[in-house]
Amino acid sequence: MTVKNETIWTPKFVLVILLTFFSGAAGQMTYPLVAKFSLTLNPDLTLASTIAGLMSLMSLFVCPFAGVLSDRFSRKRILQISSLCYGAVLIMHAFVKDIPMLIALRLLVGVFFSINNVTSVAFSTAFIPASRIGEGLGYAALANTLAMAVGPGIGLKLVEMYGYPATFYGAAISAFLCAVVITLLPYKEPEKKTESKGIHLDQLIAMEFFGFMILAALFSSGSGLISTYLAIIGEERGIANIALYFTLYSASMVILRPLTGRLLDKKGVYFLVAPAVVFTALGMTQIGIAHSLNMVLIASLFLAVGQGAGVPSLQADVIRKLDKSRTGVATSTIQIGDIGNAVAPMLGSFFVKQYGYPKAFSGFGVLLVVCGWLILYLHYQKEKRS
Repeated sequence: MTVKNETIWTPKFVLVILLTFFSGAAGQMTYPLVAKFSLTLNPDLTLASTIAGLMSLMSLFVCPFAGVLSDRFSRKRILQISSLCYGAVLIMHAFVKDIPMLIALRLLVGVFFSINNVTSVAFSTAFIPASRIGEGLGYAALANTLAMAVGPGIGLKLVEMYGYPATFYGAAISAFLCAVVITLLPYKEPEKKTESKGIHLDQLIAMEFFGFMILAALFSSGSGLISTYLAIIGEERGIANIALYFTLYSASMVILRPLTGRLLDKKGVYFLVAPAVVFTALGMTQIGIAHSLNMVLIASLFLAVGQGAGVPSLQADVIRKLDKSRTGVATSTIQIGDIGNAVAPMLGSFFVKQYGYPKAFSGFGVLLVVCGWLILYLHYQKEKRS
């Protein structure tokens, strides 16, 4: 694979970066506050935790249908409408007085977030040279990383200074700015293939990349396990400042994502994802046995290399290989893999209780390597035959 000398940093691509940032910030300003906000309405912690996860669950359910919408209709129009609806629903949060209304709004947020997230990736690829799709999506992902870094802090500050309504208004403004940027971008819709009126499985999931979807789910399962249990591990083992894991992980991702994008464009998906599986497994094992902050920080570097190269490379490869008229389903196929983030902590709790953290996390690492390499091998053999 070679990368042609095509420029990527155009004014249009800069607007794409802004679009991705505003879309991400709208969610990150409010998502970490939902459980806390729920407790002001009802002191039940279990209920608050459940409500906090509703957006993600609804988003996963809507994800494949969002891909169908993106491939069948105007991506620009879908993005405009979904961003405006996203902002409107966020504003409505400021007027919530009871739990049923909050539940309804979180479900709606999941719908519009999912449509926006899937369609924005498909929309963005129109402004990235085909030979540099990995690098371009890597930079776009950095905008999401930046939103994750600053969004929660802004949201918390607004709550402290002005209360929850101010945070919801601020998040809505970010969503509306997303709609403004979309309007400014000139966009030529790809030619749509003639479709039957019904919805078929291959329009919801790119079945030829089903293995990659499973691999993406394994990567996201690792993220879910760490997000859920890292603080608990730190408390049980007396590891102070364990949250530095996330700081180092994010900083490493800022450096690595553009680099891994370039390598993907030059060397191909197997060159990156095969070692990414190993690094992720090493990081999971390291977390499982860690008894010091240094061990945790080393694990964060392993996982930044592994997960930072893994899912983005799978996403870019599927987008590159499918017809442009199917970019939506290419995006949603890999994003469906985020289900691991939600399911793995629940399943993992049984293994942690039975075997403890070292065996549970190391066992997941072994599972990831065996299944990951098997999926990559079978997919590679299939590509050779086709």
